[in-house]
Amino acid sequence: MKIAIISFFDSLRFDEYPITHSLGAMRLGAYLQQRHPEWEVRLRAFDERTWSAEQAGAALSAEDFDAVGVPAYIWTLQRSRELAAVLATADTAPLVVCGGPETRAMDHSDWPEQAVFVMGQGEEPLTWLCEQRAADPAFAGPALDPDLPQPIYSAARPRKGAFRYAVPDRGDRRLPHGLPLFGSDFDRMAQGDPVETDFAWYETARGCIYDCSFCGHNTLPFFATFDLDFVRTEIVNMRDRGIRRIFLIDPILGGKPARGKEVMRMFRDLAPEIAISAYMRPEFLDDEFVEVLVESNIHELLMGLQTTNPNVPKHVRGNHFEKIMKFVPHLAARGIPWRAELIVGLPGDDMAGLRESLRFTVEELRPWSVHAYHLTAIPETKLFELLDRTDEDVWIKADERLRVVSASSYDERELRDMLVYAGAVTSLHAHLRDSGVTRPDYDLLDREVGRILADPAERPRAAAAFIRMSQDLGREIWRRHAQAAVPAGRA
Repeated sequence: MKIAIISFFDSLRFDEYPITHSLGAMRLGAYLQQRHPEWEVRLRAFDERTWSAEQAGAALSAEDFDAVGVPAYIWTLQRSRELAAVLATADTAPLVVCGGPETRAMDHSDWPEQAVFVMGQGEEPLTWLCEQRAADPAFAGPALDPDLPQPIYSAARPRKGAFRYAVPDRGDRRLPHGLPLFGSDFDRMAQGDPVETDFAWYETARGCIYDCSFCGHNTLPFFATFDLDFVRTEIVNMRDRGIRRIFLIDPILGGKPARGKEVMRMFRDLAPEIAISAYMRPEFLDDEFVEVLVESNIHELLMGLQTTNPNVPKHVRGNHFEKIMKFVPHLAARGIPWRAELIVGLPGDDMAGLRESLRFTVEELRPWSVHAYHLTAIPETKLFELLDRTDEDVWIKADERLRVVSASSYDERELRDMLVYAGAVTSLHAHLRDSGVTRPDYDLLDREVGRILADPAERPRAAAAFIRMSQDLGREIWRRHAQAAVPAGRA
């Protein structure tokens, strides 16, 4: 049995993320190889910048794979579908398995009918599918039983029957363990497409013990972790391989406070040279955790405040402001670089609420950077259940990509203004930090944003950039804007 797990990468972003294989692909391959050492599992990656479905399909067909796994992220779906279509025309077509977040809502009507789609965590379903293919070389999507107890669907089996619903809890569950990443056994999977980098995506936990209603992490049917001994082995493997920077994608660092401290201590003691970016929740912080972070090699902590507006339902994000104010404003002063993240478009929010969220974040919390994101209604979340329920007090509407376009508290025009404003403020904050201003003043940010958006000559181009919420695009606008080019603010 020969299996290829596909990744797509952007070579123009190598300065930021210099790696070709995704963490998901590596975990899937490592699990398959551990469960079936007799199988030949290979990682294969393709550059978005030179992408050709025909060339990729020909390369995979030449290796005669029996099954090919492709990723379902919003930025990979088109290429994955194109590759599936090419592979379906091969003389001996492999089983194509598509997995990732988008399988919960994507339109799969234009995919080959032989394709199979997996929702949620993929290790066990993909293993089961490959075992079916190994037993029956003709096995494909049309053979799926409608009553199959797996989160799998196809043209023959409706997606509705494949859903699993999350039940967030604080219990300890064990993730499926494959081969430890970056060890000698792992190298066998990368033959022909080696992992050569000093950066890696990494994880120690999946799912979340909190139940914020907007969050896709809660679509997993559990919270679970890798054994700490397993994590320790992978930390040593990364150190010995020359990894010097990781992005730890646990929904919250370590999954639980005590475990987060232990994970950071292991990095501190075993691999202090590895710089870490990670997601953190203010409620995890206490004096001990702050000290552990100070002693660690932190590249950046990302903390989702989301909003300070009390009119946003508590099930969206219940912030513990007493703990936030006790610990968060002092992180930067202790040498811990951290980034605040807000969401634009939450039901109950409006322009006044967004402005206050930005003011509070910039003035009171004093992060190193501020980012804002357009709300997406993720299927299987409580927020998604508010979609189109306009006869109720709280509701949202979304476009075909499930980005929210209006809600019970704002209309489409106000949302557009909110997106433009948030994109403008956050990118100006970044621009001023780049210029050497350590604490940009919110009044300055608000004044300069108002000035550029009131200028008939500047507004069209500036608003078109800001609404995309890209700090790179926004920075470019501010660099060209003479009045914001001179750094100002509090030292």
